[in-house]
Amino acid sequence: MATNDGDTPAAFTYIWAIENCRTFLAPESVESPVFEVESLESTEWHLAIEEKGEKFLSISIHREQDSGPDIIEIDFQLALLTSQGTCVKKENHRSRFLKGGHFELAESTDHIFKSETDQYLSNDTLTLRCQMWGLGLDTPRPNLCFAGSRLGLVKCTFFCNIRNFSFLTPGQEFKYHVVPISGENPALVVAFCVMGSYGNEIMLIKFSGDSSVRILRFNCEISVLDSDGRKCISVRKSNLLTSSATYLCFFQKNDIIVKNPSLLISDVLCLRCELEIGNGATWNEIEYYLHQPS
Repeated sequence: MATNDGDTPAAFTYIWAIENCRTFLAPESVESPVFEVESLESTEWHLAIEEKGEKFLSISIHREQDSGPDIIEIDFQLALLTSQGTCVKKENHRSRFLKGGHFELAESTDHIFKSETDQYLSNDTLTLRCQMWGLGLDTPRPNLCFAGSRLGLVKCTFFCNIRNFSFLTPGQEFKYHVVPISGENPALVVAFCVMGSYGNEIMLIKFSGDSSVRILRFNCEISVLDSDGRKCISVRKSNLLTSSATYLCFFQKNDIIVKNPSLLISDVLCLRCELEIGNGATWNEIEYYLHQPS
């Protein structure tokens, strides 16, 4: 009987490299290409990663609705690898999988993307390995499969000029369309508007997109500039989604007109907008099987 005791070669080893993963800005779960394990009764599987609550990265193994048995029990190991192929972290488990079943574990996003980035990421690529052993099956010829995914990630900076700022009234809106991603049109719309609230006029930033095309996830920093181009008032937010319109309070209009009139150049408000936009996997393929499934 094959087990994951460290001495028996795995029936199947799957290595998945996820590019453009310096920061995880995928709006939804990212799934690996589906792989078939002939030695485990021709069952089919995929891996997935997803951020949970901005604190943990979920790493999971999923069984497909394949033509194999209704239930299969396996030993498996999920591991995060360095560029040298050594394990930064690994966990061994035994589980019974129904068709469509899955098993999930979590790792701190701070470890992966902040405090221990050099260990977890090589060339902005996160590498996962899944090894599998069958229970009660003949020891098979070991097989190996490599797969890759590439996350869509765009960074852009643009400038906005709002003229006649002192005369803006509630209801007026200035829209800017960010350059589309992968042919989507529009990808992200940034709008500036004034809202009246208890006798004050507040400058708002509105983000929206066409969620029927694809939901985007993004980070932003919007800044008011002085005449030398220096940032004076800024708002910064992370992990926003275009699944619905998002509003951010920027500043009270009188804070500029009365308290900081030098920020208005001929009554023009100058803004610098910096965006980091993710739209999920843009490429997802099996690259190589040691022994191609028949």
